[in-house]
Amino acid sequence: MPQGIASTRPEPSGLHPGVVVGGRFEVVDRVDEDLQAVVWSATDQQTKRAILVRVIRPELAPAEVGPNLREACRNAASLSHRNIARVFGVGRTPKGEHFIAGEWIDGTRLSDFIQSRDRDGNPISLRGIYNVVAHLCSALTYAHEKGPHGTLRPSVVWVTRGGRVKLHDFGVGQVLLDSAGPDAFKHGDHACLAPEVKLGEPPTPRSDVFGIGAILYELLTTRAPGSDFVPPSHIRDDIPPEIDDILFRCLAPDPRDRFESPEAVRNALLPFVTEANSLPPPEGDGTVEVDLASVLPPPDLEIPTAKKAPDAPLAPPPPRRRNLRSLIDELSGDPKQRWMVAREKMDHGPFNARELIERFNLGGFSGDDLTLNTDTGERKALRDWPEFRELILQREHQDAIAAERAARLNAHRSEKRSSAVKWLIAASVIGVVAISVGGFLMSRSSDVREAVSTELDDLFKLGKISTGEAGLLPDPPQRRRRRGSSAPPAKSRAGFSSYDEAMSHAMDIGDASRGGGEGRLTGNQVASVMNGNLNRFYRTCVIPELKSGGKPGSIKVDLAIAGDGSVMGTTVHGGSASFQGCMSQEIKTVRFPTFGAPRMGARYSFTVN
Repeated sequence: MPQGIASTRPEPSGLHPGVVVGGRFEVVDRVDEDLQAVVWSATDQQTKRAILVRVIRPELAPAEVGPNLREACRNAASLSHRNIARVFGVGRTPKGEHFIAGEWIDGTRLSDFIQSRDRDGNPISLRGIYNVVAHLCSALTYAHEKGPHGTLRPSVVWVTRGGRVKLHDFGVGQVLLDSAGPDAFKHGDHACLAPEVKLGEPPTPRSDVFGIGAILYELLTTRAPGSDFVPPSHIRDDIPPEIDDILFRCLAPDPRDRFESPEAVRNALLPFVTEANSLPPPEGDGTVEVDLASVLPPPDLEIPTAKKAPDAPLAPPPPRRRNLRSLIDELSGDPKQRWMVAREKMDHGPFNARELIERFNLGGFSGDDLTLNTDTGERKALRDWPEFRELILQREHQDAIAAERAARLNAHRSEKRSSAVKWLIAASVIGVVAISVGGFLMSRSSDVREAVSTELDDLFKLGKISTGEAGLLPDPPQRRRRRGSSAPPAKSRAGFSSYDEAMSHAMDIGDASRGGGEGRLTGNQVASVMNGNLNRFYRTCVIPELKSGGKPGSIKVDLAIAGDGSVMGTTVHGGSASFQGCMSQEIKTVRFPTFGAPRMGARYSFTVN
């Protein structure tokens, strides 16, 4: 990532070093900018990780684009692959521009890398070009299970100092294209976009095949494909004519004439570089000449069919000495990618410990999957590795607790329908818990796992929750309190005033005489304070709601805030009655900065999937 750059023009987003956005990301320095965004380095105050904050230019992403942008970022945040840059969150700057918080990449854009090699007279070898394309195909094959990238181009591909390829901008480029048209991209990128995408049609995997072809052409020739297309074999002596044919097929105007998938492109290129498999690994000079073995199709595994004798049942785990967060933090201290996991007769990885945990939390791996330590060559079930055993036991223990709660909830509901069903379910719960909750777990296990996963790290993980937004609500007509009256505002059933009750309560004459013109908090100030409490809201109220089968969705909270910063009353819209009561009690303890007016109203909203 480029170092900090100086700029004399005022920053429209209102960002500067020290500002905290999203309730947790502290801005450090301005490091880059392009046609679409200004990029800042920042520190995640919760995880202490270095991250990027990419502020989208407001002319490309007006307010009405917000829902689509948040949805794209939520989808991108659910992708966990070694060649895909992570997305941690999406929100608004103090001046309302959209920002995306993502992984810090210590490297350079592929477009800049290509030009640098061209200036030095050192073109990338065919083997190195294949490695770049193969890693892109690997990332896209994984991502296509959820959807295409849509706007592939060299500027969204990064090469790290260690030679790893990273792809970012999933879905975001498509949102900007839909909002601002081709003007959202620099002229050189237009030739990389599939014709159907530029015409406004939804992208498909074959649209990404076109993008792969455009990147391949630029890697081979150092120029973007366009009207002056020259077959690469006419430019470089080491390029066989068969690669020209592969390019022509990738860049076919009609999607039906292209390769059907990125994997098909990779397989078509492979025969021309297989001899490189016998070459020794290159020196660590920061190039993309990475080990070819890491991008060859993984071989099928010979997994023994003989069943070993079942182990004795494990006793229930002892009381936890460490919580899951501390276990994750401990395992995250080892960045080396030493772990390979065998699943469905294929090796997946390599992963470092944290990456492996994240895939486990997503349900991609189980504790019974054979796991290889590439340092030692030893292979055994994931749960049998001492590094992961305690975490897996605790996770399975939590899943069992969730299953029991689900069973009790189902039994309670059924008891109200019929006494016969009541005894049947009670017997099932007591006698064979696995049978009684099996159907429920099949439908809810993913939700429970993702809820627990969110507990482990942060709410931006997997895009489970987006940073909230807030706006101010108009004051109700003021009423002077009658002389001698000291009646407090009415209380809600939960013992805490609702928003309407708090805002309609007559103010003291002294307060009313101010006329309401004093300073108040801004919507961004309200959002910042509430976003800072999202983790607590999520743990205390949202996770129980999810585990009980609820789907909170879009939550709106009306807040009556007193001038001393305390919350006078609140009304929660969305979710069950118990969820609303829980949120009201939690919000009651929130404290805002003081302000001059006697009170103010605001509406805060966030979304849970």
